[in-house]
Amino acid sequence: MKNVLVFFNSQPAELVKTLREVNIIRRVYPNGEEAHLKIMLSGMHSVGRKKCEIFIAADRDLRHDEIITAANALL
Repeated sequence: MKNVLVFFNSQPAELVKTLREVNIIRRVYPNGEEAHLKIMLSGMHSVGRKKCEIFIAADRDLRHDEIITAANALL
């Protein structure tokens, strides 16, 4: 399993657990349009003494601090 931070439709990030083989997250906008968000490895992050990989899926460009803030809150 891997944890993926999903950034979608200007909402706060959410944590989704997926199988390692999954590489797309599907979401639906309020107007019914489907979005297929590619899962990408953003990097490594230290949570306490533990290092973990940060996987993200997003429908927009993200700043590094957005990713780190979400990782600190959700991982």
